[in-house]
Amino acid sequence: MARKRRRNDILDRMIASFSWRGTLLHPAILFLAATVVIIGTAIFGWERYKNRILPPDQFRLTADNLTIVPHPTWASPDLREVILGDQRQQGYQPKSVMDSNLVPDVAHRLHSIGWIENIDSIQKSHSGLSVELTYRQPVGMVEINAMTMPKSAFKDLQPVNLHIDRHGVVLAGGLSEQPGQHLLISIGNPMYMDQILPWAQWQDVRVQGAARIAEVIGDQWKSMGFYRLMTYRKRTNATDQRVPFQLWTEPGRKYRVHVIWGNPPGAEMENEALAAEKLLAMQQYMQANGPFNQMTDRIVDVRSGSVVVLGDYNNAKNDSLNNLR
Repeated sequence: MARKRRRNDILDRMIASFSWRGTLLHPAILFLAATVVIIGTAIFGWERYKNRILPPDQFRLTADNLTIVPHPTWASPDLREVILGDQRQQGYQPKSVMDSNLVPDVAHRLHSIGWIENIDSIQKSHSGLSVELTYRQPVGMVEINAMTMPKSAFKDLQPVNLHIDRHGVVLAGGLSEQPGQHLLISIGNPMYMDQILPWAQWQDVRVQGAARIAEVIGDQWKSMGFYRLMTYRKRTNATDQRVPFQLWTEPGRKYRVHVIWGNPPGAEMENEALAAEKLLAMQQYMQANGPFNQMTDRIVDVRSGSVVVLGDYNNAKNDSLNNLR
């Protein structure tokens, strides 16, 4: 009881001795208040009078001090105009690198451009603005024609080749649809056709898988002599790893060569080689035998990471190819 009374007495004395005036006039409180006022005044003054303190032209953002990776030739609009604005418009206000909203404003503008895959960095300095971007690149064209679509669905469609990037995002713009410009991707009766939009990912997993394979092969499909990437997977077994993707040489030639690739990167079966190992095996085989489109009829399997020739197209068809469909 005595201890409790003693604690209460201490609290009573502390409360009785408390003074708002003494607290507010304490040197530490006065110092803190003065610091806040000084900083606030400096910020307000800078935002209001910075154009008088520093020559506006010296820090104006122009095409000369805007550094940006050149965008793809097929893409529009020009990113410099997107960032700087249209100087021909009435009331145009030039941008300044001293503007505290410059970076978020530029990021907002660039996020609306479909062919930009990622904004890697936006950095400003007294010398200008530097923008690092990753652009979407076409890896192939998905064929929409009488060969890939059922008759009932294709009767209301026009043949078209839809460009996709490595993620299966549908690209738009001035890309050529002519065969030979990009690797053709043949998917039987593609799904989600009614949901295809420019700059949106195609939700058919077969299209996405083909895109990942096409990314690994890159432009080498040309030098290797391929024409089409395809799979016999249907809608009902779209994720069936037992049905592989294949690379075909151009039809209509004297000889046909089919290379059994297997599954997309990241979706390999147990004991299936990685994409880099398959590609290396194909490169080494081509160095010894020439481009695949100049070889005689044959079916080649690279799923093990080594080239296994199953035979020529006609003889191997019944024994091996039927197991792949």
